[in-house]
Amino acid sequence: MDFAFIVDQGLGILATASVSALVAMGLAMSFRLMGIINLASGDFMMIGAYSVLTCLAIGLPYIVGVLVACVVGFLLGAVTERTLLRRFVRAPELAILGTFGLGIVIRQVVELIYGKNFQFVENPLPGSVEIWGAEFPLYRLVLIGVSVVVIGAVLLVLTVTPIGVKVRAVAADGDLAETLGVRSGGLKLVIFAVSTLMASLAGSLIAPLTNVGPGMGNAYLFVMFVVVIVGGARVSMVLVAALAIAVVQNVTTLVIDSLVAKLAILAMAFIVLAATRPSTKGNIV
Repeated sequence: MDFAFIVDQGLGILATASVSALVAMGLAMSFRLMGIINLASGDFMMIGAYSVLTCLAIGLPYIVGVLVACVVGFLLGAVTERTLLRRFVRAPELAILGTFGLGIVIRQVVELIYGKNFQFVENPLPGSVEIWGAEFPLYRLVLIGVSVVVIGAVLLVLTVTPIGVKVRAVAADGDLAETLGVRSGGLKLVIFAVSTLMASLAGSLIAPLTNVGPGMGNAYLFVMFVVVIVGGARVSMVLVAALAIAVVQNVTTLVIDSLVAKLAILAMAFIVLAATRPSTKGNIV
């Protein structure tokens, strides 16, 4: 095993972790503020991928497709929170079922418009870059870079801005924050919309690397939930969990096979659940 191979595998782990972290951060934020696990996150990823596919089909560049995916993801998230989730503010278990039903509706609509067949997005940045003797795809490096910038921006907003202070206050104790004048309803709308934006962005970024089709996001949803469980629903710990799970997934797949990798990830989740339990209270960061 030479150094170039180690570098190649390490960058592959970072690429896997960056996509997982994007979606899992959104899941963690909505879970902490609203007590809701968004079962439609995989379908918002699919929306992002189809946004890119649609833009390319009408002659727009890939980067425009990514921006459209972000806008569509944010708007659909805001509408979902306003029209669906807010009705079940005191019954989060019903809201979770609502997101499950929403996911089914989204997949059916996509099938009606685009059909059931898988489609392909051309790699916008073909070629590779040599890093310490390892040839690594250029597009995957860009994917890592974009993910790091977005994750860093979200963390910055949560830690140093006035809206971040309010978000952390609501996450710590929503009722107390309300009595102090924080309007949690608007914050929850924005946070949920940002979480669906991040899922849609992740879908647009992985579109050139996978088959685009109805239900494509479900393949990633299992890993995202495990990341949130292992990370304890804290944004900073979710990042650590995403990296740890990416290491387990990639190494186990390389050494044994993908099925054992999934079992190993599931085992991690059970071990963490046995030791602790994700909470909707406390520091969100």
